[in-house]
Amino acid sequence: MRDQETATTPARQQPRPTWIKVVAGGLGALLCAHLLATAVFVGPANAAKESLGTTLTSYMQPYFQQEWSLFAPTPISVEYSMLVRGWYDADSSTEWVDVTQLEVDGNILHSLAPSRAGIITRRLAGNMRKQYRLISREEQDVLAGDYHENAWARMEEAMLATPDPSSDARISYVLRLDRAMAAYATQFAWAWWGRDSGIEYVEVQIKETRAPRFDDRGHDPSVTTREFGRRPLYLYDGQDSAAFAEAIGRFR
Repeated sequence: MRDQETATTPARQQPRPTWIKVVAGGLGALLCAHLLATAVFVGPANAAKESLGTTLTSYMQPYFQQEWSLFAPTPISVEYSMLVRGWYDADSSTEWVDVTQLEVDGNILHSLAPSRAGIITRRLAGNMRKQYRLISREEQDVLAGDYHENAWARMEEAMLATPDPSSDARISYVLRLDRAMAAYATQFAWAWWGRDSGIEYVEVQIKETRAPRFDDRGHDPSVTTREFGRRPLYLYDGQDSAAFAEAIGRFR
């Protein structure tokens, strides 16, 4: 008796509906058009870019505009550092200490997972420098003065008395930053030189190190120092002086 083989015929694949093909083709065409518009918009000046003019700009901005500020050829080129010294009286002081460099060495250098504590003074100095550029020379001179008592109320009064003073909001923000620097300097002075060292005032400098332009890349960076006057010791509510001193101890 002969064996009978049974063969199964594969099911015939059903074609996709026409509307799906139309939609896919339309989306593909739109994607290609968008990529082409993006290439023309971010590319150098050319005939297509000039002829499309405001039509291309209104399509790309603000949702599709490319932001290149974090990449070459315009990388971040300015580094901000904060320096602190203490004063035993109006005539004798400690040496300057670059507290930003201490943070970098203690938290960032040779670390695969650097702590966020390594950017505290750098960010504080950068924020103050940005505001410093926006106030008048007379207001900058107020910040450079020495205030041993009732410091920030007197500084606010002096800044408001300058010709054409900045807005109340800006002056308030600048003085909050100045107070924050004094609070940090106070904690650092206690941790570095000792709470019983006899330090009565603290002083802060902001150092701005600007990398040379590419055409001048063989030159040394330019350094600008902004000095702020002596301030009384200041402590915010809730500050943990012991934890701060422990951290500074590790930085040593």
